[in-house]
Amino acid sequence: MGIAQVDTVRAPVAARRRLSGGVTVLRSYLRRNPVAVSFALLILLTGIASGSLWGREDAVLLGWGAASLGAPATWWTTVTALIIPDSTVDAVLSILLALSALAIAERLLGVRRTIVAMAVTGVVALFVGAGAQAAVAGLPEVSDAAAQTMVLDPTIPIAGAVAASSALAGVLWRRRLRIVTFAALGMFALYAGDVDSWFRLIAALLGLLLGFGLARGAARRSWHRSSSREIRSLLAVIVAVTGLGPIAALVAGGGRGPLSLVADAFTQSDNWLSQRCERQYVPACDHEFALLVTRGAGPAILAIVPLALLVLAAWGLRNGRRSAWILAVAVNASLAALAIITLALGDISFPDPVDGATFEWALWFISSAILPVGVIVVLALNQRRFRVRASARARRTWGIVVGVAFVACAGAFLLVSSVLTKSFDVTPTLADLLTEMVRRFIPPAFLQGIGQPPFPRGGAALVVYQWVGVVFWVVFVVATLRLFRSTALPEGSDSSSLTLYRSLLRRGGGTLSFLGTWRGNAHWFSDDLQSAVAYRVVGGVALAVADPLCPRGREGSTLRGFADFAISRGWTPVFYSIHDDFRPAFEAMGWHTVEVGQETVMHLPGLQMAGKQWQKVRSPLNRAEREGMTAQWTRWRDLPAGVSSQIIDISEQWVTDKSLPEMGFTLGGLEELDDPDVALLLAVDAGGRVQAVTSWMPSWQDGRIVGWTLDFMRRRDDAPNGVMEFLIAKAALLMKDDGVQVLSLSGAPLATRPRTEGESAAEPTALSAFLGWLAGVLEPVYGFASLFRFKSKFLPEYRTMYMAYADPVELGSIGAAVGRAYLPDASPREYVAVVRTLLAPPGRAPAGAPR
Repeated sequence: MGIAQVDTVRAPVAARRRLSGGVTVLRSYLRRNPVAVSFALLILLTGIASGSLWGREDAVLLGWGAASLGAPATWWTTVTALIIPDSTVDAVLSILLALSALAIAERLLGVRRTIVAMAVTGVVALFVGAGAQAAVAGLPEVSDAAAQTMVLDPTIPIAGAVAASSALAGVLWRRRLRIVTFAALGMFALYAGDVDSWFRLIAALLGLLLGFGLARGAARRSWHRSSSREIRSLLAVIVAVTGLGPIAALVAGGGRGPLSLVADAFTQSDNWLSQRCERQYVPACDHEFALLVTRGAGPAILAIVPLALLVLAAWGLRNGRRSAWILAVAVNASLAALAIITLALGDISFPDPVDGATFEWALWFISSAILPVGVIVVLALNQRRFRVRASARARRTWGIVVGVAFVACAGAFLLVSSVLTKSFDVTPTLADLLTEMVRRFIPPAFLQGIGQPPFPRGGAALVVYQWVGVVFWVVFVVATLRLFRSTALPEGSDSSSLTLYRSLLRRGGGTLSFLGTWRGNAHWFSDDLQSAVAYRVVGGVALAVADPLCPRGREGSTLRGFADFAISRGWTPVFYSIHDDFRPAFEAMGWHTVEVGQETVMHLPGLQMAGKQWQKVRSPLNRAEREGMTAQWTRWRDLPAGVSSQIIDISEQWVTDKSLPEMGFTLGGLEELDDPDVALLLAVDAGGRVQAVTSWMPSWQDGRIVGWTLDFMRRRDDAPNGVMEFLIAKAALLMKDDGVQVLSLSGAPLATRPRTEGESAAEPTALSAFLGWLAGVLEPVYGFASLFRFKSKFLPEYRTMYMAYADPVELGSIGAAVGRAYLPDASPREYVAVVRTLLAPPGRAPAGAPR
């Protein structure tokens, strides 16, 4: 059968499997979220029955909505207002929120409490909102239409249920649910200002109060991941809302919220000023006339550049970026200055004070001037929380890219405008063109009151006139996003920190703590220099390798200290290959742990290697000795040139023959052999030829070596079978004679220890299932399971290695960081080799498995 025929047979099978998997996932979702699914179906059915699903708006539909307490109403509107959408968009959004946000709430609350939360918060919100409508109906600042608006919105009970469920979520999700929920609801209420937005906000506040009652007596963690992270996230949300809020008001036709007046500063032209210019000429009319003639998509985008920059800054603030802090302060300072200058020049006024213009002026000044100044003050008070800087090279690249973009756009404008001068209303002079060139990069609102040079009325000149500024700011945003991804080298990566780390290591450390001395690691130390953590930063994730070094009893403070240090620099802290000794401290912090491998340890006192169970080790040991094989202890720096070249050849042959990338991070290579504290044990045959090599990392207690950990393992392809068993057995016997307590065969990544009789397996999770799948996929490539089975011949004690992390949401970036740490320099050819090995026929020997 040919390849094409095989593919033809496999395709339907694969399709059926995907379909079956999709059906299984759907069934599981329906089973776990009956309230969310039922409510989504109810919205769909009521939308069809009322006609709102296809945009029907008439008296019949409005008769189902809730209104002000001062207006006639019927009892059924307390139900229909919460289940009937008022438009096609409302129906679609309500269904999507029901299937997503409400499903999350349902999993936290359960079926009964979800129904109760929706009913209580929804109905009470209708009465409270309707009462508020009646109370403000007589105010001059509130129009009759707003006071009597009917409310039809199924998202009201959804908002209440989500807010209530946040009380039962974990620390991180509780904060996230509340920040996201109230930021979104508050933004629409304060800027867009439609009545439905206020009803949703009321329901969420009621849900928050209800949640406090539901969570009464529930356990609470005493330590959050980091107050710095929470404050940064909150500040990022505030800055994002000040950017997205005016956009929401613009989308809502100008908005009716108390802060919506600020949106006038981000339009192409000022309608009020245009009307004023019809009655009386002022200098600003020249500018306004030019805006009206040259309006289009480009100027509209340019007008909202400050808002886009605020959203961009919020993205960086969340990760503690100093450049984002500078950007947020600069934009807010510009907006505050614009408002103050506009007011000083008299370009904004509010006639008819009797009709509530004083109140309107106050809201405009608050949203346009006070709010930006307030944001600047808050950012200034928290400046120390934004210390993540890009590397010098990244900053230079950013400056070059932005500078070149400005020069190119400005040059394009000058070139086209100077050639097509006839397209302008009047022939421009060179001074006019230079002035207008600068103006093309500035949002229109910042130019009010400033004279207007000649402008093009059409053709290519108008296109360039409208778009060069937009192109520049797009380049600016993209370059800044790339700048946010760069981080300067961390502290603790110099020789002095390594010397201090080694001194603490000699005081006492775990069997894997020597990994912290490897190149690529930096070191964090406690204030008293008695605790240390070795780590490396990969993709914004601070991967702490092995158990921290700390005095007994200070495990918790050491873990929290490093976590705070990492978070203050915008990194995600993760501890990799830690042992059970540290798990209680992580549990007290509310962190999660997951098995990432098994360390195999031999206790040497009393070791005999006698009995049938040692037969698989004794036989190759005796055979190798009969054939003249010897085991030689040495150090890399003591090796003769001929012997070291043999070891290099063995290692290079292993890598070349397998055509696979050599892994790093917790798996040493040739580079890690050249350390004065690392011992080598060589298997040398009767002819003086090195057949295999192993390296051993020391572990100390009070300055005395108490253990050795196996790291580097290589053998010749033609080496006799059992040579690795020979080396490890000889190492164990020699170490026992020297009084060493522990021999560690190191860790086996993604391996699972054998269960003892009667021991049940751990409860499976999505992550453990993924790791199990990953272990199976990687087995043909790296042979982790085969290596683990090989080590089991020595009847070791199994010590589980864990990865500890604070936030399950960041597992994707954590997994990517771990992968990049293990394969930091893999080339595209090597990745192709991995894939080819994965697709190799079954039965092929895994790469690197001992024989």
